[in-house]
Amino acid sequence: MKVAGLHIRFRILVHLFLIRPFLHLFCGVYITGRKHLEGLNQYILTANHNSHLDILLLFSVLPFREIQKTHPIAPKEYFSKNRILFWLAETLFHPIWIVRGDKEGNPLKVMKKVLRSGHNIIIFPEGTRGEPGVIAPFKTGVGQLAEEFRQIPIIPIYISGPERSFPKKSSLLLPLWNNITIGPPQICTGDNIDITDSLEKTIRGMSESERVSRHRRKIKKKTQFVAFLGIDGSGKSTLSREVAKQLSDNGYACLMTDRLEFFRNSTEADIQPLLMEKVREAIGAYAKKAQSLKHYKVPKLTELLLRDHLLGEVEKWYNPDYLIQDGSPLLNLVAWSVLFKGKAVDEETCAKALEILSGHAPEFEDSNPIYRQFKELRYLKKLGFAHLKLPEAVIFLDVDPTVCCERINRRGVRIQVHETEEKLAELRKGYRMVCSVIETEFHLPLLVVEGDQTLEQSTGSASKFIQNFVMENQTNE
Repeated sequence: MKVAGLHIRFRILVHLFLIRPFLHLFCGVYITGRKHLEGLNQYILTANHNSHLDILLLFSVLPFREIQKTHPIAPKEYFSKNRILFWLAETLFHPIWIVRGDKEGNPLKVMKKVLRSGHNIIIFPEGTRGEPGVIAPFKTGVGQLAEEFRQIPIIPIYISGPERSFPKKSSLLLPLWNNITIGPPQICTGDNIDITDSLEKTIRGMSESERVSRHRRKIKKKTQFVAFLGIDGSGKSTLSREVAKQLSDNGYACLMTDRLEFFRNSTEADIQPLLMEKVREAIGAYAKKAQSLKHYKVPKLTELLLRDHLLGEVEKWYNPDYLIQDGSPLLNLVAWSVLFKGKAVDEETCAKALEILSGHAPEFEDSNPIYRQFKELRYLKKLGFAHLKLPEAVIFLDVDPTVCCERINRRGVRIQVHETEEKLAELRKGYRMVCSVIETEFHLPLLVVEGDQTLEQSTGSASKFIQNFVMENQTNE
């Protein structure tokens, strides 16, 4: 009994702390309908089948208490080719082995025995991995099980993505997104043929719905990028979060701050994380511990570049209506140059730097003085970072550095190297300069929110500004 208990705990821990995090971070997993598994004591999971990754994905949606009592159907001849592979499959999934072509064996007998014991099974009615992205006709085995065990609900599941991230005959896992759509539990009626036909139609319908939903995401109006600027302690993080919540009443809003947050109807929504986001969070946390501006510079620059890359990833995978940025990678980068370069930065050099880094500049010769003045621009351009995203509208929260320092001191957390009144005053100058340039040279909509406004007043004026900007964009389109 002790050995069995250890085995079960080991199996659960590997799934929870190794397999699931790896799938979510390396491939990406988006799950719809997880609530349909809640409150069920037993079920039969029925899904389409294109890849061996399907089993891992299905185990990733299981409540952790169900892991040890859920068994997939698996072909023994495939996994027994390799002792290690067979051991892993047996240890982590405890499958119901079937031997194709064995006329004497009856896999349904074993499945029925498992169901009678109160456990769950995972069955792929197509019988084998088929043509990528195509659902093959279902075999009647699932119908026979449902006909005999009518009290056990069947959960239809449609999986898309594994046929690309881990296709048949491939030994290489690719970091491509996977979607799992879980349908409501079904208690089936009719004979086994009727049940099989009904389940096939259900999963084909889920496939079509997922395809239509994906198509809508592609043709959906483009994401509105809005950046909030302000020095540390200005309250821009609080303001940007409140505005994101308010905007989410009319759409799907993403807030990019120290972490990614998503809102629907003013409530934070669960979303699967991106691998790059975790890397960015770690580097950002490291930068905050820097003891000097010299040591702060490189990790902060890296974090800003990763943040810019994430803007594209968020738009691609999540496609929110609004992407609210707590700071803009491009604008922050240029504004911070005032802190490092001092009086060498004026509005003319600021404009040139923005043009170069956003990819809007004409091709400057390498001998151009701007590259001598700012060597970092030359390196960033050579490394391919001269296409940073320019926001479509900017809100600048302008607060006196003395007030900001008082707020920072009241937080009771470690003060960062640049969070002094003198340095924040330089940063404020940089942000003011950037705002002047983007308004006069780039003609971007700009709202300056004075620091003496209440949070309610600031949220109201910022939300109204964004809504007017969006309406104007839609009118121009």
